[in-house]
Amino acid sequence: MQESPTKDLSRTNTSELTNKIKLFENYSSQTLKVAVLNGCGVSGIGNSYGNILTNRYGLQVTRIENADNFNYEFTTINILSKDNPNIDNLLTILGTNINAGNIEFDATLNPDEDIQIIIGKDYQEFLNLNQ
Repeated sequence: MQESPTKDLSRTNTSELTNKIKLFENYSSQTLKVAVLNGCGVSGIGNSYGNILTNRYGLQVTRIENADNFNYEFTTINILSKDNPNIDNLLTILGTNINAGNIEFDATLNPDEDIQIIIGKDYQEFLNLNQ
């Protein structure tokens, strides 16, 4: 008897999720320190992002707070430390890459963080990726 396509799809999704979780397991001594800033004004969105990054991916969220304004159309990622090998893995989780237009480098922002995520009005894309 042939398996239904639904079962195969379920297995694939589980495998993809397992691969995402394993992105950071080899770097436990170099866990990324992440700040999550609400740049869209949606109440609770920073906590939602922070919970996913902490509980699903084991990242150290150093702070969750409002950005300097709520007018960010697109989520912006400020990389503060290029030296951490996990940066590319985090960008993959966020559905982007190091060459994307929403990636900025600024080592002067906060020396206690590796990356700042300023959540824009496109926040639903990340939440959809991580359901």
